Amino acid sequence: MLELTTALEDWLAEAHLAASSQFAHTPVGRVHVLVAGQGRCPLVLVPGLGASSADFAALLACLATDHLVVGIDLPGTGLSDPVGFKGHPREAWDQVITAVADRLGLTEFTLIGHSLGGLAAGAYAISHPERVSKLVLLSPFGIGRRIPFLWNFSMVPGLMQLRGLYQRAVTPPPRPFPGWTSPGVQRCEMGSAGERYRRRVSLRFGSGSDLELIGRLLQPLALRSESQLLPALGLLSGRVQVIWGEEDRRLPLHRAQAELDSFPGLRLDVVPGAGHLLPVMHPTRTATLIRDFLGTSAA
Repeated sequence: MLELTTALEDWLAEAHLAASSQFAHTPVGRVHVLVAGQGRCPLVLVPGLGASSADFAALLACLATDHLVVGIDLPGTGLSDPVGFKGHPREAWDQVITAVADRLGLTEFTLIGHSLGGLAAGAYAISHPERVSKLVLLSPFGIGRRIPFLWNFSMVPGLMQLRGLYQRAVTPPPRPFPGWTSPGVQRCEMGSAGERYRRRVSLRFGSGSDLELIGRLLQPLALRSESQLLPALGLLSGRVQVIWGEEDRRLPLHRAQAELDSFPGLRLDVVPGAGHLLPVMHPTRTATLIRDFLGTSAA
C-alpha cells in the first residue's frame, strides 16, 4: 500500500492536480477520496467500474480551478477497502457518498458519475434529491435497458473472482479501467507516473474488487429492475445533464436514446469522436460542458 500511495502522489504531481488524499470511514469500510480546489459549488465524482478517482486526475484538475472537487474511490478500487458487503450495491454506494459528504461538511453538491458510477450517482440523487443540486452523468450505465452481452458471464459463480486473480497474476499493462479490454475501448495516454499508479492498482484486483458486483446488478440479458434509473430519473427534471461520447462502443448512446428523450428537461451533450472514456481522454472538453451546465466559468 505504501508503494501505491507513492505512485499516486507522483501521478497527481504529473497531472498537475494539487489534491489532498483523505480517508472516510463508512458503514462498508474505509474509503479513499481526493479533495482539491475551492468554491461554493462543490462537485463530487463517482468513477466507473475498476476506476479510481486518480484516473480522472486531468478532469478534476480542470474543474478544481473554480470548484471544490471530491473524487471517491468506491469499495474495491484505488486505495479504498475491498468489497466486503453482501447483496445489491446500491445501499452501500449510498452509504459511501453520504459518509464522504458528511465528513467534508457538504450539505448540498453536484454529483458526477461515469459509467457504472453513473448508476451509483443517479440512484443516490433519486434517493437524496435534497442533497444533490445538479446531476451530471457521463456515459452512464443504467439508463438503456440493454447491457453488453459479455457482462452476462459475470453471473457465473466465481468467474469474476477468477478473472481478478488472473489479472493479478499476470500484472497486465496499465489500462484506464482494468478489466475493460474489448476492441473499440480507447486507451488512456498516461505519463510514466500514471502508468506506475495503474500497475499498482491492478495488483489489488482479485477477491474483494468491484468486478464482483457486476453479477449482482444483472438478470440474464438485462438489468435487474432495482438497478435501473428508469423511470425515477424524471423526478429530477431540469437538473440533469448527460454527456455521451458519439463513438462509445461499450455503452452505445442509441441504446438509451428513447429513454433519454422521455426525460423532460434533461440536457444531453454528445461529444463527436469521443468513446466511452470521454472524461479521461477529453477532460478539458468534458469540464467545459459541465461548467456550461452549471453556469460557471474557469478562473
